[in-house]
Amino acid sequence: MPRIRVLAAIAALALVTAGGSTATAGQVATTQLGGGSVALSGAAARAFAVPAGMVKVWSAKRAGGGTQTRYQQMVGAASVLGGQLTVLTDRSGRTTAVVGAYFPGLRAKNSASLSAASARGIAAKRVGTAGKWSSALRIDPKDGRLFHQVVSQRPAQRWVQWVDAATGAVKKQYDALASGDGTGVKGDHKTFSTIRIGSTYYLRSADGRQETYDAGNKAVQPGTIMTDSDDHWNFNLPKLLSPSQAPGVDAHYYANVVDDFYGATFGRNSIDGNGMRIISTVHYANRYCNAFWNGEQMTYGDGDGKVCLPLSGGLDVVGHELTHGVTQFTSNLIYENESGALNESFSDMMGDTIEFYAAQHGLDPAAAPDWLIAEDVYVAPDLAPGFRNMGDPQEDADPDHYSELVVTSADNGGVHTNSGISNHAYYLAVNGGKNKGCTGSLSGHTHTADCDVTVPALGLARAEHVFYDGFTSLPEFANFCDARNSTVAVAGTDAAAVSAAWAAVGVHDGCTPGTPPPPPCVSDPHATIPFGSPHPYGNNADCTWVYANGTGGFAFHFSLLDTEKNFDYVTVSDAAGNVLATYTGTYHHAVTSPCISTPTGSVHLSSDSGVTAQGFTVDAVVAC
Repeated sequence: MPRIRVLAAIAALALVTAGGSTATAGQVATTQLGGGSVALSGAAARAFAVPAGMVKVWSAKRAGGGTQTRYQQMVGAASVLGGQLTVLTDRSGRTTAVVGAYFPGLRAKNSASLSAASARGIAAKRVGTAGKWSSALRIDPKDGRLFHQVVSQRPAQRWVQWVDAATGAVKKQYDALASGDGTGVKGDHKTFSTIRIGSTYYLRSADGRQETYDAGNKAVQPGTIMTDSDDHWNFNLPKLLSPSQAPGVDAHYYANVVDDFYGATFGRNSIDGNGMRIISTVHYANRYCNAFWNGEQMTYGDGDGKVCLPLSGGLDVVGHELTHGVTQFTSNLIYENESGALNESFSDMMGDTIEFYAAQHGLDPAAAPDWLIAEDVYVAPDLAPGFRNMGDPQEDADPDHYSELVVTSADNGGVHTNSGISNHAYYLAVNGGKNKGCTGSLSGHTHTADCDVTVPALGLARAEHVFYDGFTSLPEFANFCDARNSTVAVAGTDAAAVSAAWAAVGVHDGCTPGTPPPPPCVSDPHATIPFGSPHPYGNNADCTWVYANGTGGFAFHFSLLDTEKNFDYVTVSDAAGNVLATYTGTYHHAVTSPCISTPTGSVHLSSDSGVTAQGFTVDAVVAC
């Protein structure tokens, strides 16, 4: 299934104070921030300085460049409830947005005369002493009072209590752990972890590893976190459109199954190997018959009811898409041509393997494991249900042998088609036997190549480890030969059986490994007219062309301007680095940039790791 990537552009924000007003240019000074919510952009963001009393909590790199840094407001040793500011910068280090809340002049109206240990004792009298305890001194900006936030984490409970730091009175108590239940897309009953805040239940697991959102049948991410009043998630409209809960139930539940699979099978700590939170969005767009991993989260469409049902209803679909994330954080296989086909194939391999894992542990009783992809949600008439068939790729017109490799410019070089080759190698490694084209596909397809090869069955428990180790170790530009060599190399005493599986699909010992692709573009600090990117440009481009006009008062004339909309960008800047224009998408007519007042100007191209377009050509400069 296609993978839609993260947008590099960040939407403009405005300053919102507690009263809901929007800042003007005259309100940009930090000292003028009102108490409450903050959302700065433009000049206000650029003028922002982190207020005193803020402590940096974490910082992370952003897609497309720049950073995202989180600050916590402190009053002495107490962290301010809700007092966090997040500062976002672009690749040049310029602040583009500030979001969060800030409470200037906040002072404690009570003393912390009660110790943390005493606060825990008070809390324990109400809920017992069991569990793992923690506490933090906090201040409530609503009333200025210090309190100890005391937490008791237990297998089936997570008690949170706010104990006044002076009087010992319990201001608030709630169980943040809830075990919800609901009905999935297939009509089956599931039980899963949620949390409760006040009287509302949220589709967020108690350990914080999964969150599920509703896009409201709009093309937005992540949308609004799903909620329920009684933790019985059974509200559904006839066509399961938003705000139906069944798609969210399955996305949330299956994300946990996938997380558990990777942990139990490979010792992997979430998708990134470092405990990454798994965010899922359902009800994406209208009649959208697809699902995708965008580099940060999972997203599922509701389908149209004729070709497909809500995509989160298929465990193999959820496993497939989240495995794109595993690939992103391991081999990072380039999403085109043979490396892209391997990327898709590894997701298919693990998607179906997770079905067998779920069956072994009784985690998905409404579905039986098989070697089909999306058979539970793809309902269009077919010889066998599903998008793809690992045991018989030609049933869905996908090649089962390397001699049938489809050479095309469509679908990123046929990534969803040519994946059938390595899919079938995995199927044969697990189950043994001959290539399906030798024994006869359901489609009637046959071939004679390598029909003398009989593959010994390794079984799933062994094959899953061989292919996981092999595929997550590949270089990003790997081809089928590299995949064959890698899996054979990690197979140890099973090397001969793995080699036979690849030989059965036409990838033999002595094959030609892949080579790194050419650079996507080359910067030119002394560009002359005409200049531009390769046509098409490559993936992961980050190039700048600097043109010296001699005097200010000129503009670039683009005879070609064609990038993948909202993923790849062409920017025009002056000599001081001020961005004058940003272009994304296809422009069907020539484009003239804004006037550049400095003697030199530059054009920058950035692209992500997916589909590329024709790029740009500057064929002239014009006076302005």
